[in-house]
Amino acid sequence: MDQELMSNEENYCFDIAGYLHVPGVLNRGEVEQLNQTIDKAGQLSDMLGWDGELKEPFRELLVHPHLVWYLNQIVGIGFRLDREPKILCDETCDTTAPLIGGNEPRMPGIAYYHQNGRRYCEGVRVIWALEDVNEGDGGFVLLPCSHKSNVASPEDITTGEDDMGLTHQPVLKAGDLLIVALSALQGMRPWQGAGQQRLLSYEYVGRGVIRSAGTGSMTEEEPHPEWHDSLSEEQRASLYKPGYKSTTPAPTIVTDGKTVKMDETREVFHPSIYKLDPDSEIDYKEFYFWDLNGYLVLRGVMDEEWLAAANETIDKFEDRIVVGEELARGSKSLAGTGRPLLSGLLELPEPYCEPFRQMIAHPVVEHRLNWMGASGGRCGGATAFCSVLGGSGHSLHSNNEPLYPPMGYVFQNGRSYDQAVTVAWQLRDVEPGLGGFACVPGSHKAFYPMPPGIRTCDDDMGLVVQPVMKAGDVLFFGDGATTHGALAWKNPISRRGILIKYTSRNFHRSGGDMVHPESRWGDLIAGMSDAQLAVMRGPDRDVGTNNVPRLQVENGQVAVSYERGSALYSKEAPTGPLTK
Repeated sequence: MDQELMSNEENYCFDIAGYLHVPGVLNRGEVEQLNQTIDKAGQLSDMLGWDGELKEPFRELLVHPHLVWYLNQIVGIGFRLDREPKILCDETCDTTAPLIGGNEPRMPGIAYYHQNGRRYCEGVRVIWALEDVNEGDGGFVLLPCSHKSNVASPEDITTGEDDMGLTHQPVLKAGDLLIVALSALQGMRPWQGAGQQRLLSYEYVGRGVIRSAGTGSMTEEEPHPEWHDSLSEEQRASLYKPGYKSTTPAPTIVTDGKTVKMDETREVFHPSIYKLDPDSEIDYKEFYFWDLNGYLVLRGVMDEEWLAAANETIDKFEDRIVVGEELARGSKSLAGTGRPLLSGLLELPEPYCEPFRQMIAHPVVEHRLNWMGASGGRCGGATAFCSVLGGSGHSLHSNNEPLYPPMGYVFQNGRSYDQAVTVAWQLRDVEPGLGGFACVPGSHKAFYPMPPGIRTCDDDMGLVVQPVMKAGDVLFFGDGATTHGALAWKNPISRRGILIKYTSRNFHRSGGDMVHPESRWGDLIAGMSDAQLAVMRGPDRDVGTNNVPRLQVENGQVAVSYERGSALYSKEAPTGPLTK
C-alpha cells in the first residue's frame, strides 16, 4: 500500500494465476483477538451479527484498509459483500463435494474481464488466515489459471479423481490475506494438518452484480402489483425483481422458438450453436490442460530402442557439439556456463539421422499440432540441447503482452489457435528441481508485462513451473505466447532434449529466398524506389521489433528505416537501400 496502485508483479500474478497472496496483513495481536473471539462465541459463521462486541473485529475486517485498497483495483470501485463470512473447515464445508468455478460455462456475475487496460474481476473470495496452513495440510484448494479457462473443467479434476497435477493448496501463515477470483475452480478437501483450521472467508462482488439474496426479513417475499395475478406464470417470471430469495437464482424460462415454459430447477438455460464433437479424436483432458497452461506433456511416446538409437547418435557426434553463449541474462539463479547444442540432426548420414527424422510428421505429434494451431504447420529442423552440470539456464522470454500475432495464442469457437509451437523430445529424465525447461502456466493469456523477477527467476512469485519428465516423453509449448526458458542444469547427467520449432501456415519466422522482392515478383519490381521495394518483400520474421524495412513519414515524405534489432533469425533483412 506504499504505492498508489498495485505493482505490475501483483497485477501479473492475479491476472495469470487468478489469485493473489499478500503476506502479513494482520499482526499477531489482531490474529489472536480474532481467534479468541471465535473461541468465545463458539460458532464458525454469522460473525457480523454476533452479540455485543463479539462482532466488531469481523466488521472491521469487512473494510480493512489493505483489503479495500486491493478490491478497489481488482473488483472495482463500489464493490460489496455478497455472502456472510464463515470459517472454511471440515465442519462448515462438504469436503467431498466437487470443486466449483472455472470460466466455462462463463458466469458473467463472477467472471474476469480485461479490456483497454481496465480489469474487473466481478467476484472474489477473500481469505484471512488465522492459523498457519502448511504444504500438504489440505483444506482450501484452487486451480490456478482456471479463471480464464475456455474449456469446461473435466469431471475428474473437479472430483479429485485425477487432478492432473493442477490443484494448488496455498501455503499460508497466520495473518496472511489471500484474494481468489470466484471464477477460478476452487473448493475444500479434507484437512490433514496437525493444527486447527482457521481460514476466514468473505465473498465480494462488483457493485451491480446479482448473485445471492441477503438475509434481511424483506428478502423473504417478492412484492408485486395486483395486475400480475392475471398473468401467466411465465409472464410473471419475466417481470421478476432481483434481490429476493424467491428470485435468487433467477427464474428460468425454457424456450423452443414456439412455446415458453418454466423450469423449476432454475438451472441456467443458455442455448449454444456448438456441441462437443465426440468424433474429433481430441483427448479432452489434453485439450483442457493445453488451453489452461499453454504447454502439454505426452508420456512415453518413444520406446527404448528409439531412445537408445537417438542417444547413441549424440554420443557418436559429441565432437560437433557447440557451446554457445551463457543465456542467464544477468540472473543469479540461472547463471552458469554456456549452452551446448548439437544442430543439423536431420542432415546426419544414415542411419544416424533416422531417430530424428522419425520425429518429423510423427502421427502422435502431428495430430496435436493440428488441433493446437491447424494443419499446414512447418518445422525448422532439429537441435539437441546437451546442457551439463553447472550449465546456465535461459532467462524466461515470450509473453502474451505485448501482443505479437505471429507467435500468439487465441481461443475461439472451440478451437485453439497457437501460431508457434515448439516440440521437445526428451531423451533423458528431467528430474524435479534439477533444471531444464521452465514456463509460466497461463502466461499465453497474460494482459500484463512480464516482471523482471519472472524473467530472471530470481523472484518468480511461485508462478514458474519446471515440468518433470521421463525419457521418451514429448513436451509441447507455445513458443511465442507462453513465457518459457530453462532453469540452470544441476544434474550430473547431461541434458538430452531435441527441440523442433513449428510455425503455423499463417506467419513466417525464418527468412529465406522468397523474402527478397526480386524472388517474389521477378521483373515486376524493375525501377522501383526503396520505399516501393519495402512493401514488395515477401513474408519475413520481425520478432515484434526492428528487423525488416519500415516506412516512416517525415515532413510529408515517405522514408525507409533499416534499423536492425538484436534478435535476428532472418539473415535476409536488408541493412540499407536496395535500389541500385
